[in-house]
Amino acid sequence: MLPTQTDLEKNMILGIPDPIVSSAYIALILSTVLCVVYGIRNWNREGEISEEELNAEKEWMKEEIEIEEEISGGI
Repeated sequence: MLPTQTDLEKNMILGIPDPIVSSAYIALILSTVLCVVYGIRNWNREGEISEEELNAEKEWMKEEIEIEEEISGGI
């Protein structure tokens, strides 16, 4: 007579008897795959900068250069 599976063996997923632990492993793998796909899709995507943000960035750079020159003594 062939051996029969126990109820515990029938409910095993990925060889792990506890379904909560095996579902955590499955969720881990799925989230990793989703993060990789998201990263690939958005790898070199740049956001658009408004004119106002661009002007603010230029002003900040001017102030930064002035502060650095003051600190270094104008060298």
